[in-house]
Amino acid sequence: MKKIITKVFLIIAFLYSSIAFTQGINKVSLLNELNKTYGVTLNADEQSNFENANNTLVSELFALEEKNLSKENRDKQIDKLFDKRDKALTSSLGINKYSDIKSQTGSKTAETVQKVKASKMTP
Repeated sequence: MKKIITKVFLIIAFLYSSIAFTQGINKVSLLNELNKTYGVTLNADEQSNFENANNTLVSELFALEEKNLSKENRDKQIDKLFDKRDKALTSSLGINKYSDIKSQTGSKTAETVQKVKASKMTP
């Protein structure tokens, strides 16, 4: 009986720690993830534009969190903010450079969008 209780307690503790870990995203970790170019080289101006677009996105995401929207509306707004970032990057970097970045970061960005949708953002 003692072994069963111990196993159940350990499973509950593991599940709780996993849930607690995924429930919060902070600005620094989100910016670090978004600012990765995965091998695409950018000149100083392009890097600055890339980081500014990501800073704007993160600021808007955290402002969105304060609005207490329903899950469905929140997810739609998150998608719109990432689309807005994509448009800003296309215009500031040019279609060719943005395509290079998109090809390298597309899957990671999609994962990040899913993490943002599933998580609570904490300052």
